[in-house]
Amino acid sequence: MGWMASWIAVQRAGKSEILQHLGLAELGEEVLPGTRAAPFCCREFPDGWLVIFSENFDWASPKRLLDLSRLGFAIACQFEDKVEMTSALTAARDGVELWRVFHDNTQSIFRLDVSGEPPAALAAIRDKAFEEQRANGGEDSSTDFVQDVPLELGRVVCGFHAEEVDAPFTALRKASASGIGGEGKRRGLLGKLLSLGRG
Repeated sequence: MGWMASWIAVQRAGKSEILQHLGLAELGEEVLPGTRAAPFCCREFPDGWLVIFSENFDWASPKRLLDLSRLGFAIACQFEDKVEMTSALTAARDGVELWRVFHDNTQSIFRLDVSGEPPAALAAIRDKAFEEQRANGGEDSSTDFVQDVPLELGRVVCGFHAEEVDAPFTALRKASASGIGGEGKRRGLLGKLLSLGRG
């Protein structure tokens, strides 16, 4: 696909509370993740999950995940296949990391680092990916099947897989009053200064 993107899913926390916490607001437009039609988008999934997708690989950072996990159980996924085949899925609750599954193929196409206690479903997902990798040439294959392991585990946990979107998301924008990085506040201050200058 040539993606460099990320997403965070939070369970059983209100959508308005999550978006306000992130400084994001709904645009009311439908978009598909990965099309770059909007820098952020969101969609609600069964079992109380809200997925916020970003076109930025670094957005779903460990710091942001831990912060959002104070609102509810949360998972963050980062993935890219432009430069290196890299993917990671991390879970947290109450500001504490619970587990992490990480892959990149710079050292070995079979590399899969696991910390904490991820869901038991990981074993079957990993075994299937390793079997497919071996059947397709192992280290010499042009396809990295192991990269999909964190993404597939994300589907098991919250129902979302970035490469298999079956319904549109809602486009998001940075809220004017706060926004990520406080851009709205800076514009407001600049407007006031310009207004004073004109007076």
